[in-house]
Amino acid sequence: MAVRERDYMQSADPAEAPPSQAGWLARLNDFGERHATLIITLSTVLIILTVLIFAKGFYDRAQTERAEQELAEADGSDKLNELKGKYGSTPAGPRILYRLANRYYEDGKLDAARNEYREFQTRYPRHPLSEQVDRALQSLDKNLKFLEGQKEILLKQARLQTHPSQLAGAKDPRFQWGPQLQPRPTVEFDFGKGPVKVELFEDEAPEAVAHFVKLTEEKYWDGAKLDVVGDRKRVHVLPKADKPLEYTLPFEPTSRPADAYVLALVRKEGAPENLAGQFQILLKTVPDLKDVTIFGVVLEGTPDLSTLKKEDAVKTAKIGSKRDHPYEPKTIPKK
Repeated sequence: MAVRERDYMQSADPAEAPPSQAGWLARLNDFGERHATLIITLSTVLIILTVLIFAKGFYDRAQTERAEQELAEADGSDKLNELKGKYGSTPAGPRILYRLANRYYEDGKLDAARNEYREFQTRYPRHPLSEQVDRALQSLDKNLKFLEGQKEILLKQARLQTHPSQLAGAKDPRFQWGPQLQPRPTVEFDFGKGPVKVELFEDEAPEAVAHFVKLTEEKYWDGAKLDVVGDRKRVHVLPKADKPLEYTLPFEPTSRPADAYVLALVRKEGAPENLAGQFQILLKTVPDLKDVTIFGVVLEGTPDLSTLKKEDAVKTAKIGSKRDHPYEPKTIPKK
């Protein structure tokens, strides 16, 4: 039995389109026919540009990853200079330049260091490391000024004063006074960005240092997670959830100011003791930070600390040097 096709199922006849619509379609079709080559060319160019943009993005990302890896392994000025040439235009370029300037400074090549610092100031005036570059350049200029003027004057003096730390070994009996202080302990961290060496103030905070050294020897810090708090003012090395410490530490007041790159124990506000298994590294000076136990300072690797972020972790921590005695801190059992 035949079924009659309903009106809404029937195809529209192009000839029945409204005059305005038919005219618009005709003009569009005519434009397409007349400019077909141009349209195809533009489409091809857009596709090629899109592919190139994505390829450039992937290439830049790969270059940055290689630069970070090689920078973490670089040590000498020759290698850093090589990295500067290879990766100077990548996001790792500022840190490479800063590391190179610092290496020249440490090697005593002050003129070369000053050139690198000034290049940094010119190329990256708003980079987070620019403040440290300014301080380093001021220190370098003071050293150069000393070498140019005061050094020769002091060398011509008949006798230089003995440094207080060398009084015990002085040949002149007038300067022999008190025992010679032992070197401070050191610990070297690896956060995956390069070595960070810290010196510990054992004479000022012996219990804090004993606790810190003991946990380092027990590999407690290896794998500890990080947090960046206070508008990037501090790096907080967090306690391990799988290795809880059932004790706290006695509070040791120290007179040192809360300058950038010092190490401080964590203490809850108003608490009479310090928390164990965690500490903070100040990335900036915090003038209003009072009543804390400051037990160390970063000697090397300060540029690498500024790149740390939340959820990073300590890869390894190892003792660089320590004094010849057991490190057993006094502890307070948790209530």
